Amino acid sequence: MSERPIDPELAAAIDLARRLSRRRFLTRMGLGAGAVALGPTLLAACGGSSGGSEGSGGGGSGDTELNISNWTAYIDQDDDGNAKASGTTIDRFQEATGISVTYKEDYNDNDEYFNKNFSPILGKGKTLAADIVCPTYWMAARIIGLDWVEELPLDDIPNHANLLDSYLDLAWDPGATKHMPWQAGITGIAWNPKLTGGDITSIEDLYDSKLKGKVSFLTEMRDSVGLTMFGMGADPADADLDEINAALDKIEGATSSGQILKFTGNEYLRSLENGDIAACIAWSGDIAQLDPELGIQFAIPEEGGMQWFDTMVVPKGAPNVPAAAKWMDFVYDPENAAAITEYVQYVSPVKGVKEALEAKGGDAAALAESPLLFPDDETLSRLSVFGELDQEDEIDIQARFNDITG
Repeated sequence: MSERPIDPELAAAIDLARRLSRRRFLTRMGLGAGAVALGPTLLAACGGSSGGSEGSGGGGSGDTELNISNWTAYIDQDDDGNAKASGTTIDRFQEATGISVTYKEDYNDNDEYFNKNFSPILGKGKTLAADIVCPTYWMAARIIGLDWVEELPLDDIPNHANLLDSYLDLAWDPGATKHMPWQAGITGIAWNPKLTGGDITSIEDLYDSKLKGKVSFLTEMRDSVGLTMFGMGADPADADLDEINAALDKIEGATSSGQILKFTGNEYLRSLENGDIAACIAWSGDIAQLDPELGIQFAIPEEGGMQWFDTMVVPKGAPNVPAAAKWMDFVYDPENAAAITEYVQYVSPVKGVKEALEAKGGDAAALAESPLLFPDDETLSRLSVFGELDQEDEIDIQARFNDITG
């Protein structure tokens, strides 16, 4: 088992995030959020059914209500977990626009949502019961390619100009006319030193027999396969099929042997909290939210980490496109985006957030110095975005991964 110390700057940033977070300990909900920590250099290739109804295929003109489907704990809330409490982003948006917001935390896994919502509803020309959904970049690219999203009415979103330039040249949506990023993050490893017997810094540590039956991986294929590829000396950015399948072989063997206890979405936090697992592949923002008394640690593996972003799209036929545009414009105001960042402590895609935090002073200004929220070049050099796959390879690889994860 590795005894090397974790990156001191990363450890300090996580400690700062914990001390400044306004969240309550997540035992109440047992779930976490998406992730923390990217910068503007991210370029490309990075719940139950909500039901649906017959749609005309064109976006609606509703501007009095808005339905949002997002990941768990991905927006500011009060101490009781109420995202619509007085003073929250949703509350201020409702006051400013008169639009009534229904906000659901029902996006737990990209493939799960695709199979339960996107494919059976949008794929059949029906209308999804959400005006804004926040898939991860690669899923957004997929549904944009399938023509299952609306073109954004950019004339009604003047704050689109505040989107970081690096998101404007993605091959699957040049100019970001069909998506607007929500937050960005890093996938790394987390562990409980009391159960691992010390710190771990390598993805290979999760394959150590000392942790047999005490490890969980993510159901996000690019995260679990990508980190495993790093551990095997391969770069997931190259997306070499032989190397991908070698990583799948390794994951399959670890699953069959009982080394990997389970594969999870957001819910892995509960297992960390109650000691069911000792170490896992994790999203750093989740770990920053945990009670510091638990002693849970996070690190970018020494071999490298994965980077990604989740992004807002308007599903085809959404009834409230004008309301969706007003929301996107509101959360892309730097002051509003900074308020979200101050609470969730993920990386914002909005220009001016760091300056807005600095201007607020105090704890907010301290966050502006966090290498998790505003990583330096050295940190970014350790991160990769999973390479692009053609459709046939994507289907084959995902199908094999799904067979392994069950």
